[in-house]
Amino acid sequence: MIKDLAANSWKLNSAVSRFLLIGAQVLALIVFILALVFLSSTTGGTLFVFSTVAPVLALLAAIAVLGVAIGRFLKRRSLFAVDDVGAGQVIFRQGDAGDCAYFIQSGEVEVEREENGVSKVVARLSKGQYFGEMALISNAPRNATVRSITPVRLAILGKQNFLTMLSVMPQTQEDIMQTVNLRAMGEAGK
Repeated sequence: MIKDLAANSWKLNSAVSRFLLIGAQVLALIVFILALVFLSSTTGGTLFVFSTVAPVLALLAAIAVLGVAIGRFLKRRSLFAVDDVGAGQVIFRQGDAGDCAYFIQSGEVEVEREENGVSKVVARLSKGQYFGEMALISNAPRNATVRSITPVRLAILGKQNFLTMLSVMPQTQEDIMQTVNLRAMGEAGK
């Protein structure tokens, strides 16, 4: 499911960051060893090697550390996590706990609800629409299963960020509450 995909994406980003930091440490170690060789036996050859190679290696190490630092900073400051979902994948199931809302950036999903053992598609949502907010507002389990019809790019907003967004953006709160009411009235009419 999406939580597993997001966790795997985080693990991959963490592995890349770890690789870059280890690489930077190795480059710094090489610079240190070159400096020791230079200091222990200064010759024309060691001077040339040290003066040409060491600055390049030190610069590469600094760029790797800076890149990891900037990436981590941006990830911590991001309100949304973005994930790509292949066609036919279940994003969440009816009855799951609701811990985030989803905003569709591209693609299409279908919302299906199971009642009395019969599954029925109740909505199709596409770019610019959102889902999963009802469970966050009501603290109830998910009331439907959502599956991607096409490949979908989703912006995922965690519960705490979602509630903060509602409190600081009154217009957004009104829009979401209107959508929740329309969806609830659609359920009551069925």
